[in-house]
Amino acid sequence: MSPASDFTAFYEKELRELLLPLEDQRKKIKKWGVYGFVLLGLAIVFFIIGTTSQLPAAIIIAIVVFVAAIIVLILFANRLKKFTGIFKTQIVSRIVAFINPSLSYSPERFIAEADYKKSGLYLKSSDRYKGDDYVEGLHDKTFFCFSELHTEERVSSGKNTRWETIFKGMFIIADFNKNFSGRTYVWSENKPQLNFLNKLFSSFASGLEKVKLESPDFEKRFIVYSNDQVEARYILTPSFMERLVRLQQMTSTDTSMSFVQTNIHIAIPMNKELFEPSVFKANDFSRLEQFRSTIQIVYEIIDELKLNERLWTKE
Repeated sequence: MSPASDFTAFYEKELRELLLPLEDQRKKIKKWGVYGFVLLGLAIVFFIIGTTSQLPAAIIIAIVVFVAAIIVLILFANRLKKFTGIFKTQIVSRIVAFINPSLSYSPERFIAEADYKKSGLYLKSSDRYKGDDYVEGLHDKTFFCFSELHTEERVSSGKNTRWETIFKGMFIIADFNKNFSGRTYVWSENKPQLNFLNKLFSSFASGLEKVKLESPDFEKRFIVYSNDQVEARYILTPSFMERLVRLQQMTSTDTSMSFVQTNIHIAIPMNKELFEPSVFKANDFSRLEQFRSTIQIVYEIIDELKLNERLWTKE
């Protein structure tokens, strides 16, 4: 993996020149967005004037301007989608290769829904499952993959339907170098997944029991369930619990993880998009450095959890 200190030189040598034509495109696309939102705002103003002052002409103008706004915003969205694809192909793929040339990056792929479900980290059934920016490869001896995921539940109330986010952020799967006989789940204390009802009626919860561990700092942050108490304690040694606490401090989120079959699954909630270019601000060095540091986090997690040290062996 290339050191962070080399990224400035890499940016100056390879990325800066590539960004120049992309910056020109971004500014043109930005104008479409600004025009669209301005027209939408004007449509709202004319509609308010028309309804409050009972002026039919103002309402007609509002409708015409609203239709124009929708057309402009559709054109804006189409241009933005095309721009994003070009940006990821020309810029993000090079950043990924800079970190490690052996990494594979697929902008439109994401973690398979079957693997997300297998992790058991989120018990609500997702009615809408999407993602992008899939990366996979090896860090020393450890295979890993990650992508952005956004899973949602459809909630209906009478005639109204809304979408509620179940998970949005970075989802990581890494080889733990051990065949787990049981299932162990480490949920953030702020986002426990098991409640009274699904403990009673969910087949997923069958055999799962809360694991009591002797680390006050760990238990302030996490709640652990497993169907194999001995294996859970075998995994969650005092030193490993300390590393999980540092991991949560490093990510500053309600990180959760599970140990299922041969993998560790890690869910890191994030509000930001992983590798999406900005259209209203310049995609300058600081923006690209954020992309680099996002991938760096995955390497730091593998190092922090010492997955390369092969503390366990597959049976």
